[in-house]
Parts: sequence; C-alpha cells; structure tokens
Amino acid sequence: MSRRSLSRRRFGAGLTALAAVGLAGCTGDEEQEESDDSADFELDDPGDLTIRLENEDGDPVSSGVAVTIENEEEDFTANYQNNIQDGEITGASLIYEGEYTITVESVDDEFETVEESVTLEEDEDETVTIVLEGATGDSDAE
Repeated sequence: MSRRSLSRRRFGAGLTALAAVGLAGCTGDEEQEESDDSADFELDDPGDLTIRLENEDGDPVSSGVAVTIENEEEDFTANYQNNIQDGEITGASLIYEGEYTITVESVDDEFETVEESVTLEEDEDETVTIVLEGATGDSDAE
C-alpha cells in the first residue's frame, strides 16, 4: 500500500467540510432556541390614543406646548411638541396596554402644567381632551 500525500486542495476541502459539519449542528440548536424564545414574547395591541388640546374657550392649541406620554410600568416615554396639528395628537405610537400619564407643559409659561391619566385597553380607542387655561388658541395666534 502506498501512502497518498495530502495536497493543499484536499486539506482545504477537508477543513471546509469539517467546519460546515460542525456549524450545521450549532445552527440547528440556535434556530430552535430562537423560535422557543419568540413564542414567549407577545406584543400588546392597545387601541389608538387621541389627545385634544384646547384653551378654556374651546379653541385648539397646537403651539407653545410640550406633551409627554409616559407608562412607568413599561419604562416608556414619548414626547410631542412640533407635530401637533389642529390641537390634536392622533395615533401616538404606543405599544403597551396599561396606564399612561399625559403631561402638558407650556413652552412660554402661558399656563400651568396639566397632568391627566388614561388607561389603554386592548383594541379600545381612547380620546382625552385637556383644557389649558390661559393658553393661546390657534385662531388667536394667527
């Protein structure tokens, strides 16, 4: 029997085959673990939240306000200031069900800070109207 020499090509092909076989076993386990983890993770599906801001005369307030929406339980905060139109924040990107605190502050110290609470349930839309006493309405600002 003669001994066959190992060429670079055969060595490289053998090394690649061993690596592929080794990784194939690892990859299957990871995919199984990932699918098991994703089954445990479920997203909430809260309804839409609409916030209406108005002064005591019922005029919409869209400028000079900073709005913070916070869910302490989920450690979630969203801020709105420049994207308020016609005194409304519609379709706030909220991903958790539960209790939220809405804080409205005046950028120009026109009114006192107002805080409201709202609870979002699954697939139930909520509308909150917040009256800002002393705020300049959109029609007055023009």
